[in-house]
Amino acid sequence: MNSPAPTLYNRRMVGWLSLGQLITWGSVFYGFALLMEPVERELGLSRAQSSLAFSLALLAEGALAWPVGRWIDRGHERAVMTGGSLVIVAGLLLQSTVHSALGFYAAWTLLGAGLAATLYSPAFSIVTRRFPHDFRRAIITLTFLGGLASTVFIPLVAWLIAELGWRHALWVLAAIHLFICAPLHARVLRHAPALAAGSKAGRPRAGEAAAVVPASTTCAPPRSSARRCCSCFSMAWATACSPS
Repeated sequence: MNSPAPTLYNRRMVGWLSLGQLITWGSVFYGFALLMEPVERELGLSRAQSSLAFSLALLAEGALAWPVGRWIDRGHERAVMTGGSLVIVAGLLLQSTVHSALGFYAAWTLLGAGLAATLYSPAFSIVTRRFPHDFRRAIITLTFLGGLASTVFIPLVAWLIAELGWRHALWVLAAIHLFICAPLHARVLRHAPALAAGSKAGRPRAGEAAAVVPASTTCAPPRSSARRCCSCFSMAWATACSPS
């Protein structure tokens, strides 16, 4: 049975997704380092105690990698990334209200869940599914533009903290995700590629012959690659970024 034809490469879509990556990496991932000092001072935490929050976020991100990849495989990419942005909004707002280490840990565990649905892992999986013959170009663009996050957001977050205080700075960052990232993902990720008829999560039914395509004739990855991409990337990233 024939599968749907691959979508033509869409520069505009990849560009908008890259903007979401820049905002998420900059406001959450890099923002943590800038928030550590004022949070430690106000909550009375040591550096080891505050770093545990980030470890919990990485743990949550890694734990959710497989289900996120599975949902993307099933065509729910729009719900995954839009929902992830809304979870980040909730996490940032929760963090702005914390008065204890336990609350701080809860906020960052929630943020880790949001990151699992919004960072490179799901974005790479989505462009791989949508552009099976151009996914490398899309991934290079996402990585390059996402790499500008520290350049843009480290001075921005530092300025917000200095001008507004860390709690109100988190309100501004939450508003950015609510009014930019969530609508952006909801708009650009419409019309996700459908699964082939008679398949579930990219696998043919029992007794149904699967078409065999020689590897030399295509560069398209298998449909289950989203799960593997999310899981492997998240586990490697969590290992690399865990505090020593």
